[in-house]
Amino acid sequence: MLKKLTGTLRPAFGHLWLLFRTSAPLAIYGHYFLHLLTAGRTARFKPVQDSFIAQQNSLRLTNPWFGRYIPYWLEAFERCGLLAPGRPVAALEIGSWEGQSGNFILRTLANARLTCVDTWEGADEHKDMDALAIIEANFDSNLQPFQDRLTKFKGTSARYFALGGTGAPFDLIYVDGSHHSDDVMVDAVKGFEVLKNGGLMIFDDYFWRHYRNPSDNPAGAINAFLRLKKGSYRIVRAYYQLIIQKRESGQERALR
Repeated sequence: MLKKLTGTLRPAFGHLWLLFRTSAPLAIYGHYFLHLLTAGRTARFKPVQDSFIAQQNSLRLTNPWFGRYIPYWLEAFERCGLLAPGRPVAALEIGSWEGQSGNFILRTLANARLTCVDTWEGADEHKDMDALAIIEANFDSNLQPFQDRLTKFKGTSARYFALGGTGAPFDLIYVDGSHHSDDVMVDAVKGFEVLKNGGLMIFDDYFWRHYRNPSDNPAGAINAFLRLKKGSYRIVRAYYQLIIQKRESGQERALR
């Protein structure tokens, strides 16, 4: 029991220290502790999670990392109405790698249309990685069954947004591109602009640490973005990923 508790607390202290070093809004701390207390309440989604993990054997993957997040995504989808039968969903994924999360989105949301943005060239943390030679081919293979609902944009997210962010506005945006804070901030701000009111934005690797300066990591940009957009979102769940929902602005409410 003590060993299990220690195994839980050790990463938690590291996460809290990163939140402090990157000036996270106070609300994040409360939602992070709430996640630690309520993570098990998503057990009703385990059959879907198990089914997806089982079918991963049919996908071309070098690292099947995504499955552990499925219950939290489904909880957020349910809360925001994305699981409603027949609901059309416009989704944007910034950073698609081998298409594992994209496969889940299109498999789970039968009426979703997904735009995937990636260079398929990797980032700082992928230098000299052997998998770079095959990740785009794996993506193409894993998303092939959904070609009629898929738009593939090969290039940087900055270029994608500069060209107008085709497919906007979106009900769901997943940010998992370059992990340097400069790029994450661009993806957060520009993505939020094309996110519908009530739409979900999911940030991956909130607690990821690669750069020596804590503020150069995703949390540095994400927490700056949260402070910048205070009042424009609500926090859905805070864990290794962060899920927020966009709120209608006061100005938009006044115009109605």
